[in-house]
Amino acid sequence: MKPLSTCEHCGDVHTIVLQEQRRRNGVVVGYTQCPACQHRAVFSVTTPQIRELQKRIRSVKSQYDKAKRLKKAERLLTEYFNLKERIGLLMQPLVEQANEELNQ
Repeated sequence: MKPLSTCEHCGDVHTIVLQEQRRRNGVVVGYTQCPACQHRAVFSVTTPQIRELQKRIRSVKSQYDKAKRLKKAERLLTEYFNLKERIGLLMQPLVEQANEELNQ
């Protein structure tokens, strides 16, 4: 069974179909689109800088999973949350801007 989503615009319940729109300068916008009203909901916008941070966060998680010493695990966990917060701060204004642009 495919996951369902409710459109925040018209209330239609539909299966989730992820779509991407590539823009200049390496920006990639990820969104879902309601089949009933065509409203688009952006869930991510990545730039080359954000993708590098995402690559780093995957590396930190992998190292954390293998860490045997508590000190190293704590350091990696702190780095993970710092990276996650930084990605969120960079991505949030881009998501809001892309939502406005796609639904004009």
